[in-house]
Order: sequence, then C-alpha cells, then structure tokens
Amino acid sequence: MRRRRSVITVTLVCIWGLWLKDQRGFCQTSEKTLAQGAQTEKVDRYITEQMQARRIPGVAIAVVENGKLVLKKAYGLANLETDTPVKTNSIFELASITKQFTATAIMMLIEEGKVKLDDPISNYIERTPEAWKGITVRHLLTHTAGLGTAVVRCAGSPLLDASTKQQFDFIARSPLLFPPGEKAEYSDAGYVLLGMIIEKASGQSYREFMQKRIFDPLQMTSTSVLDKWRIIKNYVPVYTIRKGSLAHWRRDWQYEMPSFFGIFSTVEDVVKWDAAQRGGGLLKQASLDQMWTPAKLNNGQDALVGLAPYGFGWTLGETRGHRTVEHGGASGTYILRFLDDGLTIIVLTNLDVFSGSLPASLAGRIAGLLKPEYQPPDMLTPQADPSPQTTREISALLSEIAEGRATPITTAAGFLQWPADYRQELLQLTQQLQTSKSFSYIASDDVEGRSLKKMGQPITRISYYKAEAEGKTWYFTFWLTKEGKIAYLLFYPATPYNVKG
Repeated sequence: MRRRRSVITVTLVCIWGLWLKDQRGFCQTSEKTLAQGAQTEKVDRYITEQMQARRIPGVAIAVVENGKLVLKKAYGLANLETDTPVKTNSIFELASITKQFTATAIMMLIEEGKVKLDDPISNYIERTPEAWKGITVRHLLTHTAGLGTAVVRCAGSPLLDASTKQQFDFIARSPLLFPPGEKAEYSDAGYVLLGMIIEKASGQSYREFMQKRIFDPLQMTSTSVLDKWRIIKNYVPVYTIRKGSLAHWRRDWQYEMPSFFGIFSTVEDVVKWDAAQRGGGLLKQASLDQMWTPAKLNNGQDALVGLAPYGFGWTLGETRGHRTVEHGGASGTYILRFLDDGLTIIVLTNLDVFSGSLPASLAGRIAGLLKPEYQPPDMLTPQADPSPQTTREISALLSEIAEGRATPITTAAGFLQWPADYRQELLQLTQQLQTSKSFSYIASDDVEGRSLKKMGQPITRISYYKAEAEGKTWYFTFWLTKEGKIAYLLFYPATPYNVKG
C-alpha cells in the first residue's frame, strides 16, 4: 500500500425549506467529482444498511480531513417515543469518550506546573489507603493503577445519586487487582480519582473546569457535563436490546464526579474538539504526543487495555499501517483519528455497544469506503501471494500452536498480555484449521520506513489472511519484522455486518 494523502470534497447545495430543516448545519460547498459523490453514496447506503441490520435507531456522523469538515450527516430517530429525527445538533451521551477530556484537563494542569505525572496521587487526594502509595497520576491515566472499574455500589447495584465522597469511599474500600504498573485493566475508578485531582489542583469543580477551560474556549456551545436534573433540548436517549426488543438503557445515574463517563455533546461540537487535538488549541504538541505514546508496564512491555496499547485517555492502534488514536463509549459512540493523515471519523449512535451497535466498526468502514487504503481485511479483494514461503511459515506456526508444540507465549512477548480467553480461542481455532486446511492470503502492506512498532518491535510488513473453520470465516492480521518474525497477531470472525467496498 502506498501512503497517500488526498482531499475528499463534497458538493452540498443548500436549499431553504424542508431540506434545510432536516439537514441543519449541513451546508458546505466545494468541488465534487463523480467518484467522490459515489463514495458518499456508499457511506449513506452502508449506514442505512447497518442501522437496519443492527437495529440502531439513530446515527450522526462527521468526517474531517486536514482540518476541513467534508461530511456531516444524521440518520434515523433520536427518540423512539416521539419519532423525533436525529439532527447534526442532536445531543448524545459520549460516555467513556469523556476520558480523553479528563486526560486533556490533567495535561493542561501539568503544563501549568500544578500536577506532575509521576507524583503519587496522595499528593493531591487526602485519606488515600496505604495500598495506594505506589499509584501515580500516570498510572491512573493509563489504567495501570490496579483499580477496578466499579465507582460506587450499594447492595451490588449502582446508586442513583452519588456524591464524590461516596464514590471515593467505595473505591478506597475496594482491593487492588494487581500492584501498580504490573498489568493494565480498564478502570472507571481511576478516572474518578483523576477528576478529584483536577479539582484539587485547579481550585475549580470538575464541571467548572470543563466549562471554562475547554467548552467555552472551543465554543462547544452544546456540550455539557452530566446533570440528570437538567432538561436538555435536542437530547438523544440511549437504547438497548432487551428480550429481543428495543428498550431504554436504564443508566439514570447522577454522579457528582462524572469524570469517567459524563460528557454530553453533538457531532458538530466533537468536530471542534477534534480541531483542538491538532495542536495549538488546548495543549502543546509535545503534550499531545505524550498522550498518544503507549504506556509501559514495570517490565517494559506495552500496557495493553484489552488487546491494544493505551496512552492517556486514548486507545492507540493502526489501520493498514496508518497510526490511529481512538476511543469509544458504551452508549454507542466512537472517535477514530488517523494521526499522520489528518483524517477523523466521528460516529455517534443511540444504541449501546453491548446490543451490537459496534460504532468502532462503523467508523473503520466509513474510513474504508472513503479511502481504499484504510479498508480492513474483510473489505479487501484477495491478491496474488507475493511470498508463499512466508505464508507457509505462518501456517506452520498455527499448526504448532494447535498441536501444543508452540504457544502464543513463545512466539512473541506481547502475547503474554493476552486475556486467557483470547489465548484459548486461538488454540481452539488453530485446531479447527487443522481439519479444514483452509488458510489463504488476502493482501499485505509494506510499512517499512513508517517507524511503526508492535509490542516495541519495528514492523516492516503487515499481512492479512482468511480462514474457514466449522462454517465460520475468520480474518487474521500478522505484524512482521524485517527478519520475518511475527511480532503480533490478531484475529476476528466475519459477521453479517462486514462490508465489501
């Protein structure tokens, strides 16, 4: 794949009347080509098909390239009870996308000398347990503190109204899952404590800091922090699928410290937030670069949250060799930014991720529809294999794993951090492949010279394969070093939602 930068331009003719009423804010003119028009038509068709397949009531999307908004659109219903349509100024619950706002606030205070990354959190929070003495601000930002995800519960259920003190007391009573820096595990509790640090260091409440230091300067006029007592015009409720039917999400929680999930915003305001991430808005470029650098564990390995490296409030990854930073929210929201290519995809839905909204998949495939170089393996047309020897070696390795003669632990250090169920799934899959004998090459990306690393190892080639096992199609990605060694691999099953370009 050749690295390219192109400009996606779309002609949008603004006509007063019903069109303007339905597409508020979608008025931007530029030159249009037939191919670009076809691309946006593909996005329309894809989003419509996916909403129907996944039972997503409503979606708002935006695409930004090189600082310019090139696509903004809304689909479906914001409210199923009133049949209110989604608009581009509809207000969605961002959920855990909030974490990047909280991380940014911490970095602002670090630039001002009011917080230090490697300070123990006891410097900013009173009455910390003895077990927390090794926890630093950096540990909280990177989910490596050893804290769990629960923020406050009573008799096993979340409280409907919780003060910061109640949240802190609950977290302080909970045992650490592991010593700080030994592992990584996603932690809402850690981001609650970061909110408390923001308040201590700034002398403002979390809400005040967000409003005065971030929302107001960026003119994010439709963005606010959780307040369940407040009536919010254009608010989009979140839905879930319960017993086969769409239902209310039932997360009616009022937290005094909502620094882990509590920001509400529009796709239009998130575009402004994206602009601030391009440097010169809120933080210096050096601070942004630090936020987008993989955190390290005590043993020097990358800290993986799930299966991906994590920075400060952002998941770090790559698509077809292009570096990305991204994050989603449980409410069905996602931001995908291509760091070196100036492209951002924003997807806000009102169906929770546990019900199958899969906003990360939507964002990734929108990128692939607009730019072929970003297409994931399941969108690619298989090519001729340029290196059958490499394919034979990879196939042999999978056979060794299946036969117990090799394990993920011995093939690459990074596999040590895989969740146990993922390792077991790989073992079972490789055993099935022994029977099916189906493992075929799709494509490769030559990434030499891009300074791309996986688990700390320089990568020169990424190869994609497809396999059939017990009636299912699986896709594999292998990251290869210059010596042809496997630095990392990931795999996933095809779903009815996979799309061809």
